[in-house]
Amino acid sequence: MTDRKKFLGASDAAAALGLSRWKTPIELWAEKTGQIEPPVVDSEAAELGKGLEDYVAKRFSTKTGKAVHRVNEHRFHKAFPYLAAQIDRKVEGENAVLECKTASGWKAKEWSGEEIPQEYIIQCHHQLSVTGYDKAYLAVLIGNQDFKIREILRDEKIIEDLVKKEIEFWAYVRNKMMPEIVMPKDDDVLYQLFPQMTAGEDVALKDEANILIEGIQAMIQDKIALEDQIDKSKNELKVMLKEAEQGHTKLWRVTWKDQVGSTYTVERKPTRVLRYKRIIKEE
Repeated sequence: MTDRKKFLGASDAAAALGLSRWKTPIELWAEKTGQIEPPVVDSEAAELGKGLEDYVAKRFSTKTGKAVHRVNEHRFHKAFPYLAAQIDRKVEGENAVLECKTASGWKAKEWSGEEIPQEYIIQCHHQLSVTGYDKAYLAVLIGNQDFKIREILRDEKIIEDLVKKEIEFWAYVRNKMMPEIVMPKDDDVLYQLFPQMTAGEDVALKDEANILIEGIQAMIQDKIALEDQIDKSKNELKVMLKEAEQGHTKLWRVTWKDQVGSTYTVERKPTRVLRYKRIIKEE
């Protein structure tokens, strides 16, 4: 089995740039430096996606008339051997790769029109930078209702910027220095990296900490003020409704109805929950 800690693969590229919805730069760095283990993906969706790769590839060939074959090896960048790619399929007769994807029906909007999810654009350009190919095809099966094909042409400017940022990221890995890009979803990985405190230890923080703390305090005050304003506006709606269960405007329907109490509540206080939803789209 190939040791993925020794290189950046195509599926790592978006995370290295801080542009992945699923993994942060610090999490990827911690995996590549061996400080945490990558999560084991054992879900029906993941297994189904693997099982449907052959179907997606065959469907692509049927719809385009282009023959493809599986590639069972890692390719490495000629100049930067820590950049690698394992492509799904090679398109015969073309300097092109085929990337097979599946997506749930809930994500159909991500593929509407000529849209392509950002992570896949980055993934394909990483593959093109490693292989030297001219284009990539993306074939995606969306739920069980739609099949789309996208063509991504090699863009030297994108590849230049991508490789530059990947080199910068790999320097953090090589030197075991944590990346400076910190994301909101880094709570879990930071806890894994620093699971225990050292009792009694006190460190001097840089002046930057003052800026962060003051910013946090200001945002907390803004949050409190916004929550108060939200509560005030909701109460103004309740006054308009009075005893009515619901009300409506040309755009919205508002309901204020009794909430069922918990079975564990000894003495249930009557509460009513305010909800509202848009009923007509504003032109």
